[in-house]
Amino acid sequence: MLTSSTVAVIGRWREGHVHTEADWADADGPPASTYARSKVMAERTAWEIAGREGLALTAINPAFILGPPLDSHFGTSIGLVRRVLKGRDPLVPRLGFPVVDVRDVALAHLRALAMPETAGERFIAAAGSLWLTDWGRILKRRWPDRRMPTRAAPKPLLRLLALFDREIRASLPGVGYREEVSADKARSLLGIDFITPDRALVAAAEVLVARGLA
Repeated sequence: MLTSSTVAVIGRWREGHVHTEADWADADGPPASTYARSKVMAERTAWEIAGREGLALTAINPAFILGPPLDSHFGTSIGLVRRVLKGRDPLVPRLGFPVVDVRDVALAHLRALAMPETAGERFIAAAGSLWLTDWGRILKRRWPDRRMPTRAAPKPLLRLLALFDREIRASLPGVGYREEVSADKARSLLGIDFITPDRALVAAAEVLVARGLA
């Protein structure tokens, strides 16, 4: 069982294209970050080794993982939720990307492990895509008194801010694009009824607020 990522699936953005497990990102393409390259190379290498050694391999490709974190030592995904909750930025990049609840990612692994017929397959785990500008709107319905970003920053401003902010700099190639993936295969073969993007986002935020982390 390999935990990969949808960044190993999503390559150069194409208008109207919905990515499936048949797609592979180009590790050497201009938009590829170091993180994306590492995910593509790791998964391709795993498939090569499995083929050479006759191993039964299944890959789960989760989208941007939200949902409730187990503890306070969380990664970049939940860190972005905290950043929005704290209203650190008056404006945010116009980015759209698929998300998934961590509980559904765990379920995908469990069900795939229990089904020998999933060997040799990739499964995208994603509930749907959200614009980053929608995050603040969704969270403000739960915490109306908080100041959170709901408007998109102009690209010239982002280029300027990117000189001082590594996270903004990394986001620049995707500004204005909404990445879409299909999780139909996980729904049909693994029987997963994905938690909605809104619920996954709020679930992550509720834990941060309850623990005084945002």
